[in-house]
Amino acid sequence: MSDPSLAQLFQKGELTFLDLQSSTLPSTSDEYQAQVTLAIGNFERSAALIRQLSLFSDNEFLEDISTKDLRYLLTEYYLGELFLKRVSKDRLDDLVKAKEHFDHFIHQCETHDILAAADKKYLEEIAAKAPKDAATRRGEKIARFKREKDMKQRIEEYHKTIGSIRGSGLEGELDPDLEDQYRDFVLLHLQFSIFQTTEQLVSIGQEKEMVEQLLERQKSQQHDSRAAGRSAQDQRDARVDDRRIYDAAGPLMDPQGRPLRPFVITNRRTELMKGVFRPGHNLPTMSIDEYLQQEHERGNVLSGGTEEPKKKEIDDNDEEAIDAQTYKDRAWDDFKDANPKGWGNKGGRHG
Repeated sequence: MSDPSLAQLFQKGELTFLDLQSSTLPSTSDEYQAQVTLAIGNFERSAALIRQLSLFSDNEFLEDISTKDLRYLLTEYYLGELFLKRVSKDRLDDLVKAKEHFDHFIHQCETHDILAAADKKYLEEIAAKAPKDAATRRGEKIARFKREKDMKQRIEEYHKTIGSIRGSGLEGELDPDLEDQYRDFVLLHLQFSIFQTTEQLVSIGQEKEMVEQLLERQKSQQHDSRAAGRSAQDQRDARVDDRRIYDAAGPLMDPQGRPLRPFVITNRRTELMKGVFRPGHNLPTMSIDEYLQQEHERGNVLSGGTEEPKKKEIDDNDEEAIDAQTYKDRAWDDFKDANPKGWGNKGGRHG
């Protein structure tokens, strides 16, 4: 069997893509993903043939491209959409590939003067990430919604006019009477695809940022878990067998350098020198001032009360106070006469 032509590959890929768009299967199901892989394969082979045939040249204008070849400009757009639909282990890689195909599609449309001024301005604003107020964003969103609705309506009208067709192409030869209408239809299809591409580029930028943050967190968690694993292994390696800890007669370390029992590394010569000049009594560990300060902080030192109380002076006009003090002094003198100094002291007694 001969290899399929570009038209056949492109048409198969486009029909599969349209079936995926209307499919009720879960996007993660094996059947759905098999269709995605099939469509990607057809469009990638189509892109290879387009490059091999040099179908489009950078120095060609829109008028230089034939009506039958014009639809092949959609190849890169379809590939971008399909890579977004693909579910794989490396989501970041799919996003990068989708963006590359969308960028290539936009570049081709701009080269051949298909890119509208409004879309070009919108893409520049996306790239520059220009800040906009809420009112501007709302007005822009409404305008783009109306434009999208208008293009969809016009595409449906072309379908009714041209006949029963799917996608961007006609099966078999193109009717000369419908060539102008078909060309306008393909151009409108390209404009709508450009519109969809601008929306997808915004979504890719947002999703790509989230995926990168997720991968960074996973990488950090893996690093922490590896570090924790190494720490646990180090602890296991450093753990000493309890049965050998108190084996004082055995070696200090095993052949791998791990300790077999506790030991203290000291300079034995220095310790012996200290012992020679050490006094026979225990030396104080603190000065008297330091001790008193410590006791004071503990609350064991009483403060105040060291001064003798001043003797109360008696008023010369207070006869009662004078008499009381006189009786007190006489009693004290009588006590001293009856109890001479040293009385009661065993060492001072005689006889």
